[in-house]
Amino acid sequence: MMILYLILLISFVLLFIYNKNLTIKIFVISLLILMLIFPQNSIQAAKKGINLWLYIVAPSLFPFFVLNDIIISLGIPENISNLFSKTFKKIFNTSGYGAYVFIMSIFTGYPTGAKIVSQLIEEKKITSYEGQKILNFASTSGPLFIIGAVGIGMFKNKTIGYIILFSHIIGSIINGIIINKLCYPSNLYNNNINLNIKKRGKNLTNTITNSLYTIGIIGGYIIFFSVVIELIKITNIFNVIETCLSFFVPINLAQSISLLLQGVIEITNGCNLIALSKIPLQLKIIITTFLISFSGFSIIMQVYSITSSSNINIKTYIFSKTLHAIISSTICIIVLKYIPLTNIVVNLFNKSFNTINTFIFAEILLFILLFLNLLSYKLKK
Repeated sequence: MMILYLILLISFVLLFIYNKNLTIKIFVISLLILMLIFPQNSIQAAKKGINLWLYIVAPSLFPFFVLNDIIISLGIPENISNLFSKTFKKIFNTSGYGAYVFIMSIFTGYPTGAKIVSQLIEEKKITSYEGQKILNFASTSGPLFIIGAVGIGMFKNKTIGYIILFSHIIGSIINGIIINKLCYPSNLYNNNINLNIKKRGKNLTNTITNSLYTIGIIGGYIIFFSVVIELIKITNIFNVIETCLSFFVPINLAQSISLLLQGVIEITNGCNLIALSKIPLQLKIIITTFLISFSGFSIIMQVYSITSSSNINIKTYIFSKTLHAIISSTICIIVLKYIPLTNIVVNLFNKSFNTINTFIFAEILLFILLFLNLLSYKLKK
């Protein structure tokens, strides 16, 4: 067991340093051996993953996925694109389709932005080049997770949720402006609205089938990473990392780095561990903002699976999410300077906190899309 523990620890470290195929193989084989040694823990972790997917993720995302397919088939994104074409070309160096993806993403969260971009590329409404640019600012978490699950559910304080959400969304906008202006020259911009030569209508059966397929992929990654996280917990690798770091840096910093590494794997589990940790509240909020903006390897793999046929460069996407995380956490630090932590009371013993209804966001989203669609028709006249 000790030999396996050392192999897993070394491969885990090398995975982030070298990212070589051999290292990944060693890591995966180590996990398989751990599954054989701890079958009960693996089964329980898989059950937790299934429950998380079946009762929280799927009900939250599936209606929005179906709604998105219907909206695209009705041509509403084209109207929104025409409405915002000049604005988004100037700010983000993209066509107005970026506005539609951004609106849907900030309301529904990961990995909706990636799914819509992939679908728009498939429908030949945008190119893969523009899809990459849109993902720099339109791949975000949503208010249901940040305010509901993290703010109210984990920190027991809605204000914390709003601070993280504000930092996260503003960070995504700034990230999109910086990367698209520096890495994607204006003279390579294409007016992709002209690519929409052929509209492909979809019936309700195809829409539901397509949405279920995407939800199934997301569920598979959630279950897989739930097992991975549980097996890594058993080995106590992060406790060893924290102990080693404590010899060189202050204990709070060592603990923060350990929590950050755990959250990088899967943000839901990571955010919960941070909320329950004993590090200062301000540091908890900043690290949580960083993790949500980065999204974690579970979300990144979901994005990769959804966009794999769309020629989206996953390395570029990871770089974009890393920069987004740095910008968002910096904004969070600035915001916390103007909001005294004495005004933020975290009640760990309050079990009767309010929850957020998914349908409220669906109604607001539909109202915004309807308003923008009507405004587009009015401006055409």
